[in-house]
This record gives sequence, C-alpha cells and structure tokens, in this order.
Amino acid sequence: MMLRRQGDQNGVILIALVWVLVALSVLALSFARESFVEVSAARNDRDLAEAYYTARAGMAATIYQLWGKRYAPRVRQLELPEEPDAVDLGKVTGHFGTGTYEVEIQDESGKINLNFVPEELLRSALEVAGIEKTDADVIADSIMDWRDIDSAHHLNGAEDDYYQGLEPPYKAKNGRFDTVEELLLVRGVTRDYFFGRQERDPEGNIVQRYGLSRYFTVYTTSNRINVNYAPLEVLLAVPGMPPEAARVIYERRLARPFADLGEVTNELPTALGPTTLPFLTVTPTGFYTLTAAGQKDGSKVKRVIRAVINLDVREATKYRILYWNENIANL
Repeated sequence: MMLRRQGDQNGVILIALVWVLVALSVLALSFARESFVEVSAARNDRDLAEAYYTARAGMAATIYQLWGKRYAPRVRQLELPEEPDAVDLGKVTGHFGTGTYEVEIQDESGKINLNFVPEELLRSALEVAGIEKTDADVIADSIMDWRDIDSAHHLNGAEDDYYQGLEPPYKAKNGRFDTVEELLLVRGVTRDYFFGRQERDPEGNIVQRYGLSRYFTVYTTSNRINVNYAPLEVLLAVPGMPPEAARVIYERRLARPFADLGEVTNELPTALGPTTLPFLTVTPTGFYTLTAAGQKDGSKVKRVIRAVINLDVREATKYRILYWNENIANL
C-alpha cells in the first residue's frame, strides 16, 4: 500500500512538472515573439528613418540639378550635350549612404491651372478622367461656383446653401483655389475621383483611372500646357487634340523633349487645329512638383515625400518651397 501511494504521489508530481514546463515554454515563446516583434519594429523604424533622409537627399540633389540647368550661363548651355539627361526626362535617381532614391519631376505647366481653366478644357479633362457625364456636370459647375466671387450657382453647381447642409457645414470659397486638395471640398469630387481608382474596361480588364489631383495645378499663371511635361491624360484633354497626336507627342517627348512648337507640329501625323495650339507651350515655368522616394538597400521599407518648389534667384537658397507633404503613400 505504501509503495502504491508513493507511486501515485510521484505520478502527480510528474504531471505537475510537465504542466510547469508547458507553462514555461508558452511564456518563453511569448517573450520570444514579443522580442521578435520589437526587433522588427525597431528595424522598420531605422529603415524608415534612413529611407526618409535618403528621400530628402534625393530632393536636394534634384533641386540643385534643376537650378543648374535653368540658370546655367548661355555659353554653358550651348556646351551641354544635345542628348536629354535625367532632368530633361523627368526622373532623377541616385545613391545616398546605404540607400537609393528616385525623384519624379513634373513642371507644373504640364498640368491644367485650376484657377484659369476655361470651361471647355475643364469639361474635357473630366471626360478624359472617365467621370460619368452626370457627375462631371456637377463637378464642372461646382468648380466654377467655388472659384467665382458671387453667390449665384450654375445649373448643376453649389454655393453656401448646399455646403451649409453638410456635416460639418462650411461655406463656398468664392475665390481662387489655394491648393489642388481644395477640390475635395467641392461638390461631386469624391476621393476616388481625386486620387484615382481602378475600373474594368469593356474587355473586363482592370485599368487604373488617373485622379484629378494629377490633372490640375494652382501654381502657374497660364492656361497653356507644357507638352514636354504633360501626362498623356492631360494631353488627351486638350480641346481638339486627336488621340493619336497626343500619343505621338507623349512618346516623342519621353525620348527627346521638344525645343519649340514648330517641332511639335512638324512631327505629328495630323495637323493641330486653331482650337488646340493656343493651349500648348514648351516654355518651363520654374514651378516643379518633385516626388522623392527613398529606400534603404535590402529593405522593403520606402518613404515618399512630395514638394512643390519655385526656382527663384531672389531667395538665399535660390528656391522657395510652396508645398511640402511627407505623408505620401508608397509609390
């Protein structure tokens, strides 16, 4: 009896020890997992910081190159190679420390000025953006109501009486747009219309629709569009622009920017009419949107910064920052 009781006690102790070992194992795994998560988070924070400063470095290097090309002495400009460089083609890449950067350059004159766009060009841009006519009519009329100085609204537009009924309520601007992001306050402009969206074409394929944020600008002082920087979608929106001509202009400028409008007309398969040419230019403005993406070598973490700058010799830095956004989604 004593031996049996002692055996039972030994069995209970063994089971208890097994449970203790299981509990300790679970705790150890839990601590290991927490440590792994903390290490991964610390690594991501480090990579994000390095990616951020790499993007900043890319931004600074690109501004330096832009300024050098824009204000190089005339003699120096004649000595520059005829072949377009990275700045001419709108994309600068490079290394900084242990990371790489890629900076997309877009002259703001390659977009449509939101404050000066004629109604014809505005409606054409909304059509090219794939916005249904009913919504496009509301957006076009509401944009014109937002920027005009009176309180009378267009047929499909909106003034204070509409915006005051929203939650939270606000008033119509009745003045010029200060930023393109103001479009998000305008009646009919959804986030999908503004930032872009995916749709299916008639064949059932998924296509990415261009967002209105990439059509418009508020930084130029003209309604002319620079063919050397205009995205294909913006070229297609120019009144009277044949689609094939827009594609020829776009493909040609990717290889070699146009020196003047004469080159544009000489290389097109079809002539551009009098309703189209007045909207085109090759003259740069000195206003640029720079989108800089930085990434540490061997890491998937990326930081993207977007800025609008104006090259200005009157500034101590030779340029002014008009817009700065460090919360851009990864490209």
